[in-house]
Amino acid sequence: MTTARPTNQAIDRAYQRLLAGEPDAPSDLITLLLEPLIATLTRTFPTLPNPDVIIDTVTDTLFRFVQDPARFNPARGSLWNYLLMDARGDLRNRWQQERRRYQRERPFDPVAHDLPDRNSDVEETVIRALVPGDLPADRSVANLIARLRAEIADSQDWQIVRLMLEGERSTVVYAQVLGIADLPPAEQRKRVKQAKDRLRVKLKRLRETLR
Repeated sequence: MTTARPTNQAIDRAYQRLLAGEPDAPSDLITLLLEPLIATLTRTFPTLPNPDVIIDTVTDTLFRFVQDPARFNPARGSLWNYLLMDARGDLRNRWQQERRRYQRERPFDPVAHDLPDRNSDVEETVIRALVPGDLPADRSVANLIARLRAEIADSQDWQIVRLMLEGERSTVVYAQVLGIADLPPAEQRKRVKQAKDRLRVKLKRLRETLR
């Protein structure tokens, strides 16, 4: 099986067959997407101590999806991005469980691994970066997070911010989040830079208002 990402057209054909109830559609969709999703997440998280957790996570994600394909809303983006983000979320949950188990067995250095916490922790990390040191007496983290959420309300933007905080430098990873992985590399780089610059401007503007 190939590890290259299928075209959106091929994915959509498999999805439409699944919705139509064709008997072979679930296994065909899983076969189409299993190895490409595993390969993508392996490139994104190359330092996991147990790479098999990626295989388990993607397998579970796909089997769960074919059992209830109606939960995907095509109006909100591509099926590839939907499944990739779903698997990433499950992978974080699994890794948090693994991390707790490792912590019981031996000391754990979170800096050595590349899986971030979820949005609440990302938000607080951003706030602490914007307002280093002690917060002013008239402001709380919760209040500043509310302002941050108002400034960055789009879920896709939060995924980009999270990747930026992780120190992710791969254009391919950002392009997957933005749903532009099928564009030529030069166009991907251009659009990724635009997205990151736009978010940096938002964060800079927010920092100025907090001074």
